[in-house]
Amino acid sequence: MIEETISPEAARRFYDRLGRGHDWAERYEGRAKKLALARLDLSPGQYVLNVGVGTGKEHAQIQTAVTPDGLAFGLDLSPVMLKLTQDRLGVPLCEANAGRLPFTHASFDRLFSTYVLDLISAAQLPSLLTEFHRLLKPGGRLVLVSLTEGVNLPSKILVGLWKMAYAVNPVACGGCRPIQLAGLVGQAGFSQVEREVVVQLGIPSEIIVAQRPPTAGR
Repeated sequence: MIEETISPEAARRFYDRLGRGHDWAERYEGRAKKLALARLDLSPGQYVLNVGVGTGKEHAQIQTAVTPDGLAFGLDLSPVMLKLTQDRLGVPLCEANAGRLPFTHASFDRLFSTYVLDLISAAQLPSLLTEFHRLLKPGGRLVLVSLTEGVNLPSKILVGLWKMAYAVNPVACGGCRPIQLAGLVGQAGFSQVEREVVVQLGIPSEIIVAQRPPTAGR
């Protein structure tokens, strides 16, 4: 794994500039996001935290699925992404760094995050996953999507080229680099950790599904 990434300030500037152009990424992220939403196993009345709302497309689907009586809480580092989501949905959102989440212990039934953890440095990933564990209720479900290593020849070639570009200019890559999270998720205290990889237009994305154990723990 590439250890370092860009700073939160650089990431904020990148995604503020990208704005609605972020929807273009659906060409290679869309299938993984669709499958991840299905794995989230949503139902009315649930409280869901979406870390990194982007332009709000997935957040809209989450909010619809938990209505009535449930609520989708969304946050993002980018004010522009938050405004795009607000304009789309008209729901309350929070500007926050994923490493400092302003919610109390065991607040959520589900936690969802797509293409955020591949922006986090390797040194910070364990503490972030521990924070996700803290926020989920016992028995709650975690679903993550990230850029990952290639699994077939085309995806291995594209990831290799991506790494070369990243080494030259990580900011131009939006700070995203391939990661593998299953082991770290287990170390953070989650159980029933499952990993699957979806390749779309040669770009590999990993989907991690895990559960906070239903019994008392850390």
